[in-house]
Amino acid sequence: MRMMAENTGKKRQKYSKLRKQEAIAGWFFVLPAVAFWLIWFLYPAVKAISISFYHYNYATPETNAFIGLDNYIRLFHDPKFFAAMGHSFLMVLIIVPLQTLISFTIAVLLNGKIRCKGFFRSSCYIPYVISAVAVTIFFMYFFVKNGPATKFFSLLGLENVSWFASTKYALAFLIIVYVWQQVGFYMVIFIGGLQEVPAELYEAAKVDGADAWQRLTKITVPLIKNTTNLVLIFGMISAFQIFDQIAALSKQAPLGSPSGATSTMVTFLYQQSFSYMDMGYGSAAAVILFLIIFALSAVREFAGRRTV
Repeated sequence: MRMMAENTGKKRQKYSKLRKQEAIAGWFFVLPAVAFWLIWFLYPAVKAISISFYHYNYATPETNAFIGLDNYIRLFHDPKFFAAMGHSFLMVLIIVPLQTLISFTIAVLLNGKIRCKGFFRSSCYIPYVISAVAVTIFFMYFFVKNGPATKFFSLLGLENVSWFASTKYALAFLIIVYVWQQVGFYMVIFIGGLQEVPAELYEAAKVDGADAWQRLTKITVPLIKNTTNLVLIFGMISAFQIFDQIAALSKQAPLGSPSGATSTMVTFLYQQSFSYMDMGYGSAAAVILFLIIFALSAVREFAGRRTV
């Protein structure tokens, strides 16, 4: 009995030592990512929040002063900020449902039994890895006056003008460019979700006489609900942060050109912080943007859990 107890004690010590070694190895691999997050995400976020309560200018640090909530009060009395906020919300309301629907449709088609499946998947994904600036410039050649795209849309009753230079169509042009580039990424996410659905369910549904539409709405859509929630949340966050396409569209003109038609909350805070050197005011706008994204993400997550 004594020997058995000693053996048991040795095994426990060995197991405990092994667990400690595994924990140390785990922290060793995780530590670089944690350090990266702390340095490049948490610290800038905390710094931005603190700066938002100051009149802050990197060029003239001697003028920096604590002003409390003045930047936020000024922000909510600034019509340009509300115009930028309106553009951001409009883009999100259009982009997120549109790219979700298109990417889901393509994913369903390319998840079936078709030839050259890999080629079509790669073709749809390639735009996502191309530079956003290059894609925007490429589309500008199609949407210039008398261009192929503008001629086509003129047949539908729209004006034959350069969309990217028109205050009326610039935002629509931006949405088209962005959705075209992002669809491939969300298609890949949807395909991953679709491949997790057991094939036996579709076979059983066929035996019961369910057609393709019934299988899609009664089996596919409910079983990839978590994937859809991920696409919606990630798509909303990304749509709020559009910047590269707007920068390419504005060229040498102020961000948000033409005449502020494509201004968003991101371009607004960028201009205030780096063009006008008013870091405190720009940081206040960044904090408001963060709170909006956080609140909408939380609502979407809560609604998704309630429907499970």
